[in-house]
Amino acid sequence: MTDITKASRILADAFLNHELIDPLPADIAPTSFDEAYDTLDATLALTGAKQAGWKLAVATRAAQEKIGAEGPLVGPLLDGRILAEGAVLTTKDLHFPNIEAEIAVVMESSPAPDATSSDILDHIKSIHLAIEIADRRYHEKQDPIQTLADLNSTGYFVLGAEIEGWRDLGFIGGTVTTKSNGAVLATNDDPEAWPEIFGGLEYLVGFLAKRGKKLMQGDVITTGACALPTISPFGKIEAIFDGLGTVTAEIKKV
Repeated sequence: MTDITKASRILADAFLNHELIDPLPADIAPTSFDEAYDTLDATLALTGAKQAGWKLAVATRAAQEKIGAEGPLVGPLLDGRILAEGAVLTTKDLHFPNIEAEIAVVMESSPAPDATSSDILDHIKSIHLAIEIADRRYHEKQDPIQTLADLNSTGYFVLGAEIEGWRDLGFIGGTVTTKSNGAVLATNDDPEAWPEIFGGLEYLVGFLAKRGKKLMQGDVITTGACALPTISPFGKIEAIFDGLGTVTAEIKKV
């Protein structure tokens, strides 16, 4: 039987102490996405971290069907971990830096609980190129339910340049490449493998409404990986969006 109190305490301690842990014991680990969300919420509360936005993972319909999820998996972006273009981190800050080229949204105001994707456009302040550097607290990669409980693998987030004229652009279809020290980590030129950016926002609004929450002014939302997430222990990190621009960061080896 899931014990959210015990599970969240283990996960919160791992986050706060920057330690790696073994899988949660089977007798306390969440066994469903709903239990994982309850564990995530309890873990976040125990850490005392301030939330500054939201991250969507498993952001394509094909990926969601594969794991039996009804939509993207939702986690927090944390205050103090949303960084500017060219940010420098070290190998002491991260366990398993998973590099993801993403499109991020900054909210101007709160959409209604039943807002559609077209409604949400009028509540957006800006859209940006970004790099998510996801991380986990487990020694070994876990299944989606345990990953979700672990703050949905939240790590650090690099908010890059604003995309000018984003309303008139077709995001889907451009090639996206991630690199570390000049070597290609992943590349994607398949529109079907891009996240559904505005559809993801619509899902998020409804998801939050069911939990008595809403998007707030200033919230940063990252909408899912545009190329295969790839671990890179250290180096100069680039996310290159053909026709749109590049975001960079660095993980220094110490």
